[in-house]
Amino acid sequence: MIKAHWPVPMGFYYAIRGSQEIASHSFLWFPLGEMDILMALIAAVIYYVQYRVSMNNMPIEQQGQMKIMGLLSPGIILFNSLSAPAALPLYWAVSGLFLILQTWIGQKLYKPVEE
Repeated sequence: MIKAHWPVPMGFYYAIRGSQEIASHSFLWFPLGEMDILMALIAAVIYYVQYRVSMNNMPIEQQGQMKIMGLLSPGIILFNSLSAPAALPLYWAVSGLFLILQTWIGQKLYKPVEE
């Protein structure tokens, strides 16, 4: 995850911690203001799938460089999600799903030119 993205999750974190109205609401099976292990695992798995999808059309040289970041990113998401309100891993899971969809569509529409 790029550092430029951190202000949004941190804003969510402090908004949820500081607002009893948001923290007390529930979504699906979990309250947004409490930590949820299943949501943390879902967010980490989605970011791992996003890493795998993004590697499909990547040149071999770049795949080696991206492997560490691709494995580290889900770990960071999981670690941070286990100490944050469930709204934060929900945000990461939804944005990860959009990244997967965007990458998949881009790969289908713009196939690499073979020389």
